[in-house]
Amino acid sequence: KPPLTPPAERSRRALCATASSDEPVAAGEAADVAGLVEVHRLVEVLRATKARKRRVQTAAAEFNRKPGKGTGALVRAGILAEGAAPVEVAAALRATAAIDKAALGEFLSLPDPKEGPLFHKETLDAFVSGFDFAAYRIDEALRIFLQAFRLPGEAQKIDRVMEAFAGAYYHANPDPFYHQDACYVLAFSIIMLNTDLHSTKIAAENKMTLPSFWRQAEGINGSTDLPQEMLTTIYHAIKGDEIRMLGGGEEASLSRAGWRHLGGGEGGGGGGG
Repeated sequence: KPPLTPPAERSRRALCATASSDEPVAAGEAADVAGLVEVHRLVEVLRATKARKRRVQTAAAEFNRKPGKGTGALVRAGILAEGAAPVEVAAALRATAAIDKAALGEFLSLPDPKEGPLFHKETLDAFVSGFDFAAYRIDEALRIFLQAFRLPGEAQKIDRVMEAFAGAYYHANPDPFYHQDACYVLAFSIIMLNTDLHSTKIAAENKMTLPSFWRQAEGINGSTDLPQEMLTTIYHAIKGDEIRMLGGGEEASLSRAGWRHLGGGEGGGGGGG
C-alpha cells in the first residue's frame, strides 16, 4: 500500500482529531479538513440536484400523459405543495420546461365544475398575468402568447384561453379599447386575418383586403371605432409575418370560433373590398 502524501496524511490526522481530542489539530490540517468538508458538501449538492432533476422529469412525463391529473404528479415530485394556490401552480408550470406545450395548453384550458372553486380559470389567469404586454401592440402580444403553449383544438377551450388573454391585454393596455370584449373580438379577428392571408387553400383574389379588415372591426369597440391607423399597422404586420402557432393545426378551429364571435357563422375568407 503506497504511503500517504503529506497533505493526505494531514487530512487523515485532522479528521481523526475531530473525533478525538487526544490528538491536536495543526492549522494546516484544519484547513485540509475544511477543504474536504466543502468537497463532500458539493458532492451532496450534486447528488441532490440530480435526484431532483429525475423527479421533475418523471413528474413532467406523467403530466404530459394526463394533464388533467398533472398537479398530483408535481406535488409528489416536490415541485408543488399540497393544496398549492393557482398562482403557485401557474409559476410551477412556467418554470418546468419538461412539460409538453400541448399538455400545458390542455391543462390551462380545462373547465371548472359548475359547483366549486374556479381553480383552472384562476390558474389560467395567473399564467397569462405572468406576461408583460404593456409594451406591445395586440398582434405582437398575441404572437408572444401563442408561442408559450399549444392551443387545444376545441372551440370552447380556445374561448377560455383567448378570454384570459384579452383580459390581461386590456388590463395592460386599456387605451384605445372601450372594454375587454373589444380586445377579445379583435384578437379573434387577427387570427382570422392571419389564417386568411397565409392559407394556401384561399386563392389570392379572395384574400382579405385592408378595407375588409377595417369593416370586420367596425362596431366591436362600443360607440367608438378602433383607430384605423392601428388596424392598418396590424394588417401589414400580419401580412408580412405570419403568426405561427405551435403544432400548426389550430388555425382552423380559431377561425371558426372567430366567425362565431363576429356573427359570421361558420364561413371563412374575407375577400372583397
